[in-house]
Amino acid sequence: MNHGIPRPTIVPSLPSTRPPKTPEGVRKDIDWLKQHHEEYLGQWVALHEGVLLGANSSFVKLRRIIKAAGLLNVALFMSLKLERWK
Repeated sequence: MNHGIPRPTIVPSLPSTRPPKTPEGVRKDIDWLKQHHEEYLGQWVALHEGVLLGANSSFVKLRRIIKAAGLLNVALFMSLKLERWK
């Protein structure tokens, strides 16, 4: 007898706020990267279905910009920073 011991509450998993990427959307992002990556070397970019949402050298700043625009739930963030390995 478990008098005084609370029973666990099972909470159903919440739906994702980010819609799943479609194969077409992923293809558009890849196409954009192939065409424009050199223009944004050294920066972070935020994409959505082949559309540039923003770019910045700082991920934190870019995320703030995208969040302020209300696009955080659809943005795909990619680093185009090059690191040289010795």
